[in-house]
Amino acid sequence: MRAAVLLLPLLLLAACDGKASAAKFRARQAAIDPPHLWSVEIVPAVAGVKPVTVCADSRIAKGLARPAVTAGDAFCRPMGKEVVSGGTRIQRCDLNGETWVTTAAVTGDLTRDFTAVQSATPVSGAQGYRQARRYQRLGDCPEGWNVGDSTDQQGRKVKGQSGLLAMIAG
Repeated sequence: MRAAVLLLPLLLLAACDGKASAAKFRARQAAIDPPHLWSVEIVPAVAGVKPVTVCADSRIAKGLARPAVTAGDAFCRPMGKEVVSGGTRIQRCDLNGETWVTTAAVTGDLTRDFTAVQSATPVSGAQGYRQARRYQRLGDCPEGWNVGDSTDQQGRKVKGQSGLLAMIAG
């Protein structure tokens, strides 16, 4: 019991120090790789689907033009090497034991304003999807936003995860 009473203040101090360390890390990372706010909208617009915004560092921004196939919480795991030809990327992936072929054809300036036409088709011949998205860099992320924070399709802030996944189902 006495040990628990002595350890409690130390654990509380460690937790506070951990939050301060995390804040320092985020500040240092933002100085090295400043995040930017990106708008993502389905083209042509779909009724009831608002553009999503996401706070992205350079690593996330590079991935915006790549297709992201999901089913619920499962992500399509890449298989083999990605084929890149001009502005088009082709990748096979495994989703819940099924092989899919994903493509993304990109036009525009990848650093500011571009459109990606993305598709995913199961090799089995079942129904896939095709969707065009426009990505626009809006400027700096809002105060208090961290890399990965986004808005959902209703405009609400979602902490630490991307609302982009919700757009795939369109």
